[in-house]
Amino acid sequence: MHRICFLLILIKILTLNAFGEITPYLVTGTPEPKIRVRVGKSLKNVIISGTDLNRTFHIGNQKKTFSGRKKIKFNCSLFGENKRFKKRGPTLLASLNSMTGLVTVGDKKYMGTVDIVSSVGNDSCDVVQETRLEDYISGLLAKEMNSAWPLEALKAQAVAARSYALHKIETDHVSKTLGRLAHYDLESSEKHQVSGSFFDITRNTDLATSETMGEVLVTPSGKLTPIFFHAKCGGKLLRPDQVWSNSVSGYHSNPKGNYCHGHGTKDWNNKVTYSRFVSFIKWLQKKKLINVSKKIKGKKKIKILKDTKEKNKMRLYWGDLHIVIKKALFRRYFGRFIFPSNNFEMNWDSKRKSFVVSGSGLGHGVGMCQLGALDMAKKGWGYRKILAHYFPGHKLEKAY
Repeated sequence: MHRICFLLILIKILTLNAFGEITPYLVTGTPEPKIRVRVGKSLKNVIISGTDLNRTFHIGNQKKTFSGRKKIKFNCSLFGENKRFKKRGPTLLASLNSMTGLVTVGDKKYMGTVDIVSSVGNDSCDVVQETRLEDYISGLLAKEMNSAWPLEALKAQAVAARSYALHKIETDHVSKTLGRLAHYDLESSEKHQVSGSFFDITRNTDLATSETMGEVLVTPSGKLTPIFFHAKCGGKLLRPDQVWSNSVSGYHSNPKGNYCHGHGTKDWNNKVTYSRFVSFIKWLQKKKLINVSKKIKGKKKIKILKDTKEKNKMRLYWGDLHIVIKKALFRRYFGRFIFPSNNFEMNWDSKRKSFVVSGSGLGHGVGMCQLGALDMAKKGWGYRKILAHYFPGHKLEKAY
């Protein structure tokens, strides 16, 4: 098995060289960074396997090399019982790599090094992959997009994802609770970016990665900022401050054109009961997300003022109280099933005795619309033009 894995990597490298797809490091640039990605969270047991594995236990600095095929099991639930871990925060326990370049975690193969880290409560483990940033981007493209999509759409996604990842690496502050104690730069999830494994990499994703190697989006002053993207805008794009509390420089108002129309999921309709709506308003008041001093209690009529998808805030009356709510807060409270996007309108339905929600799109609506990028690429747009459309306040620059 290890010979097959080694040959796959060798064939991949030879193919890339034959097509001239690997871009060498710029002599004047900085080296390509490595990235640490949390690919597993709060696992009670972790099974690592590979050929000619090198294993390091960091507590005590115990190193060992296993010849041939080896499977190693970590019983992570035992760490909480060990006195050495009870007063510790997340601790780097072990690192494993292989001469083949591949380490298997469960049923997935990862390039680079795999780290085992104790979780916050020390009763489970997190799994962190440490690999070259470009390898990470190539595997990610098949998950965040589709490896069969046009090359220019994949290249636009590669630049956006690389920009976001590099910003996370440089800020070194991935978790509010852990701060800089976290042993990873970002996690593989919709919260950050969904990464792939070795077998998610294809010739198309490698091409898109190598032909944009080191390219990132920065502000006119050269500042690296988080670059966001989502599945489908449904005709309306938002700035970061319209969805989250923080303002990010370089994001402008909604560009013209609904390029995702006719692609992906259609418009959606859901409902919210009166009682759940009241609970939502109480939650907003508790979190101080609305400017209402009078305590919300009892059962009063809720009247929503004229609402449309174009509006980013909802105005309503709770009895005689006037309340203004940022629409993005609905998705934060009710979740992505009832509110797949922040692009919606809501009205009371007296027959159904509930509030009816009608929306378009999928995702938070900030930055690049992936299905829009797909449509543009099919129309012959290059990745630079696609990125300029969605990020008019940024410019393309080579980071390494």
